[in-house]
Amino acid sequence: MPHLTPPLEKLKLQLAQALADLPVAAIASIDQAEANQAEAADTEAAAEATDLKLLAHGEANAIFRLNQDRLVRVAINTPNQRFGGDFSQLSSFEAAILNYLKGTGISQELLHAQTTPSNEFPYTYLITNYLSGKPLNYSRPHLQRCAHTLAQLHRLPLEKGYESVDWLCPPVQRVEKPLTLFFQESWDYAQPYLDSADADPDIVRMLQDVLAKAKQRLPLESQLLAHPHVCLVHSDHTYENWVINDQKAFLIDWEWAEIGSPAGDLGHFLSPVTVRRYQDYRLPAADRQFFLTAYYDALNDAELAKTMQIHFAAFGAFPAVRSLCWTAGYWVTANRWYANEKGASATERMARLQKSQQQFSELWAEVMDLLEVS
Repeated sequence: MPHLTPPLEKLKLQLAQALADLPVAAIASIDQAEANQAEAADTEAAAEATDLKLLAHGEANAIFRLNQDRLVRVAINTPNQRFGGDFSQLSSFEAAILNYLKGTGISQELLHAQTTPSNEFPYTYLITNYLSGKPLNYSRPHLQRCAHTLAQLHRLPLEKGYESVDWLCPPVQRVEKPLTLFFQESWDYAQPYLDSADADPDIVRMLQDVLAKAKQRLPLESQLLAHPHVCLVHSDHTYENWVINDQKAFLIDWEWAEIGSPAGDLGHFLSPVTVRRYQDYRLPAADRQFFLTAYYDALNDAELAKTMQIHFAAFGAFPAVRSLCWTAGYWVTANRWYANEKGASATERMARLQKSQQQFSELWAEVMDLLEVS
């Protein structure tokens, strides 16, 4: 394990200053941290210098590169309703997952976790190793490596030392009825838009139609219960949550993880809402099948592959439904957060919001096709 320098107190000081400079309305006040800045600087004056560089920030985390070999993920907010708005839970949640995955090479290695906020630093954070690679680009080599990583993740309960996922619950939620849960969450995520006075009637109709069709498929949940297989599921396959090099695809950012059906991963990975986030990309049908074939082969277990095919047929469309409904609700939330913000990040997010509005009818049509009962 790399030596954790510099002292953590100095790191908190630097993080507090860096967060104060971020033009993100969702970040809570850090006035107390700034008030303690001078005193902290004096007490750590002799500490080793630190190279702390902001890499990215979103609704949930601000991510910094620490020197050359580490990352710091600071929890700043959460759009995930399962946390009840308490973003301080994020770090302990992800820490539990990274501890479970230790030694698998599926994700980052956890080096330190600060899971309790304080008056001096009202955030929680994780320090991990830095993974070298590129985001998912949907080329066939990338699709194959992602398929292999997901197969490895989904097989873990069959591997020695990883048999029991129950100790992850809590904080990780165990989902016994994923179709029921995803339908309810889809309905909840759509409500801010459906209740908005500025809602487009056509989009309201689309949301109502997709929810109605998803509801019709709820009886298929019995097929998952008849062919059980649960494991740790990542659930958020936006291209930026993959780090891929010439040998391996790594998963990062476990905020949406759960214990449940692996078909949730397959469905979100292949969802047109997910894929479009990468440069407005559309995944060809042949590449979709290539990914699924590579995944089933990588399971290296004929019975498990058959079970996953049953799960995917029943549940695979629901992550796309949830993402579509989340997107519409996000227009309301993001507009509240970023409409009056300045800077490149806010401008980029508002542009992304406008783009998703333009794409919505096409995405809706694709999700409706996924919901057709076979």
